[in-house]
Amino acid sequence: MIPTRFKIGGHYVNSILAKTEATLSGFDEAIFLTQDGYVSEGAGENLFLIKDKTIIMPPVTANNLTGITRDSVIKLASEELDIKIIEQNIRRSEIYIADELFLTGTAAHVTAVGSLDNRKIGNGDVGPITKQIQELYFECVTGKNPKYINWCIATNKGK
Repeated sequence: MIPTRFKIGGHYVNSILAKTEATLSGFDEAIFLTQDGYVSEGAGENLFLIKDKTIIMPPVTANNLTGITRDSVIKLASEELDIKIIEQNIRRSEIYIADELFLTGTAAHVTAVGSLDNRKIGNGDVGPITKQIQELYFECVTGKNPKYINWCIATNKGK
């Protein structure tokens, strides 16, 4: 967390500090927890846990940032792949027993997570549901899926 004696602006400073600490400790990413100990998000990504073919994600009340990539993945998973999605608080320990875990964000797109705290998630590889979502997402955002071509075209309505 930003030391209160520093006068630093910008919402990403805490994320940068957490990411730096994670990297210095030998990890690729940081996972933020809420004040109550529930999972919030990654340092710059939304978190999706998969257990028993259901996607579980922290609610927005867990102080995570909603965004276009998160909304896109929710739409694709629920409407195109018919995957059940639940929004609920997630304890850190629940990640250890997840079948799969992935992060989404503008820069991350859809990124599988193979381990947390040196504990494998699933078999440590990209899981089958994450792979399906990744493939469909990239098909859509690269203009290869005509149904979602509007995701790739800028409009200038009213001008």
